[in-house]
Amino acid sequence: MISLCCPSRGRPKLAKRLVDTVAQTQKGDTELLFYLNSDDATLEQYRDLIDEKHYVVGPNQSTCFSWNLMCDKARHDVVMLMGDDVQIKTKHWDQLITDEIDKYKDKILMVVPSDGRPKGNKDLGNQTMLWPDKPLPAAHFAVHKNWTNTLGYLAPAFFWHWHVDSYTQKVARKLNRCLYLPSVEFKAKKILDDNAGKQIRKNLNIRDRDNFVWTKVKNRHLQADVDALRSFIKSF
Repeated sequence: MISLCCPSRGRPKLAKRLVDTVAQTQKGDTELLFYLNSDDATLEQYRDLIDEKHYVVGPNQSTCFSWNLMCDKARHDVVMLMGDDVQIKTKHWDQLITDEIDKYKDKILMVVPSDGRPKGNKDLGNQTMLWPDKPLPAAHFAVHKNWTNTLGYLAPAFFWHWHVDSYTQKVARKLNRCLYLPSVEFKAKKILDDNAGKQIRKNLNIRDRDNFVWTKVKNRHLQADVDALRSFIKSF
């Protein structure tokens, strides 16, 4: 049903927890794909804990590169941008997500589950709804490969790590195709005290770089993506 695309570094136990929570809650044949770094000191722990079918090992690249490479390798038509700090709380979440996407002949829909965080989207209510044109915290989301094939990526490749959810949901909201699905809960607790989390959050060069790129692409480039998807929708 769904392929989960997930970079991971320095968190083998969290990655194994994600593998287990997927197995315990899925209805269909969920594919879980990790991108691991060849220079990760914990790489052998990943290999001990996780079946090799679940990961690819490569050089330390941007988070967006990792998401996109896993998307290209995914065997299912629905792909999900995932973090390794997630625990899935809802039974048959994969069926619930794909059912919503299948309501559209063109399959163009961004599905955003509840992330279980008060500062995320946990407190936005329990109603499934197409989200209006205002920000929606969307750390994890699913789209069909009709979306990624039209645009050429799952995560906008011009970013390193930040703004992926903001950009993608803004595209989806302009199409009236951003669905908030609170019946599916992903409990995501941001890990602030491990090396992987610190590497991203303390690297101001990455944040400043992505902030700068956001100012350059949020208008013309974003509109080009909206137009491309709208043209695809009109072809049905």
